[in-house]
Amino acid sequence: MKLYRTLLILVSLFFTLAAYSGQAIAAPAPKSTGASVPSGKITLYTSVPQDIVDRLQTDYKAKFPAVTLEVFRAGTSEVQAKMAAEKQAGSIQADLVWVAEPSTYEDFKNQGILLKFTPAEANILPSEMKDKDGYYFAGRLINMVVAFNIKANPKPAAWKDLLNPVFKGKLGFPTPVSSGAAEASVRTLADTPGFGWEYFKQFRANGGKQIKNNSAVQEQLSTGELLVGALLDYMIRDSKSKGSPVDYVWPAEGAVFIPSPIAVIKTSKNPEAAKAFVDYLLSKEGQMSMVKLGNFIPVRPDVTGPADTPSLGQIKRLTTDWRAVREKRQDTKDQFEAIFSK
Repeated sequence: MKLYRTLLILVSLFFTLAAYSGQAIAAPAPKSTGASVPSGKITLYTSVPQDIVDRLQTDYKAKFPAVTLEVFRAGTSEVQAKMAAEKQAGSIQADLVWVAEPSTYEDFKNQGILLKFTPAEANILPSEMKDKDGYYFAGRLINMVVAFNIKANPKPAAWKDLLNPVFKGKLGFPTPVSSGAAEASVRTLADTPGFGWEYFKQFRANGGKQIKNNSAVQEQLSTGELLVGALLDYMIRDSKSKGSPVDYVWPAEGAVFIPSPIAVIKTSKNPEAAKAFVDYLLSKEGQMSMVKLGNFIPVRPDVTGPADTPSLGQIKRLTTDWRAVREKRQDTKDQFEAIFSK
């Protein structure tokens, strides 16, 4: 009997081994991370310059081929007007909005049109780069600085140097009527002791011009139509890197330091892909791409910025009251226009 049971066990073992001999042993399935791969279409409304948007679209498509990123690009004021009209009509068509400065997003928050969420690496951002309530996060840092054509002599070193008679008639400042960054900069200087609206009156008396946008200032500095002007740091770095005869200084009194936020629209038809875009933009890889694609100083302290630029903590800046920027928005535009219409 014992022999019979032993034979049965041996036969069973033989067939079990035979069954496995013709099969590969399957590897264990990878553990799910719980994160879905973004796909579908998302639409971004932005004031980021077109050439940088084009580079960003190409870069993002290579990273996330299942996502189609469509872009409407215009000045901050035009983006705001488009969103207001669409909201009035029933639904904002964008999934994401990315314009120049934080005070605009406080308007968006009050209108209830932003989606609250926490990006994957939000904790790495300095507090000045994110909304304390979790509705928007800086995707880039822009700084209004003093830029010049290399023919300028002497080279300017400060905001007050724009009042030097040697530059008379060859000065430009982007208008706050269409540019959010210019609006923040004008308000900051107007509220800074030693400047005020008197500074802009003197600037105008020195032949200073109101220029339609930052891109136009960039172009006119490159051609020499302007010798000196106020311009965003990344734009003048970009021109210089392409061989234009231009340069810039971090003004002695301080630059206007402008975190440029991105946010997801509450009525987004593809919120998961929109959130994934923000996650990518704020990631280390995304910020490295922003340095490469747009010459931006990164919003993360663990990413190295463009050559010869200060780190976040090293930038000397003027004090900007973002509440004043928001509450005095129309006054800023009216006062500036009144000075430059004379």
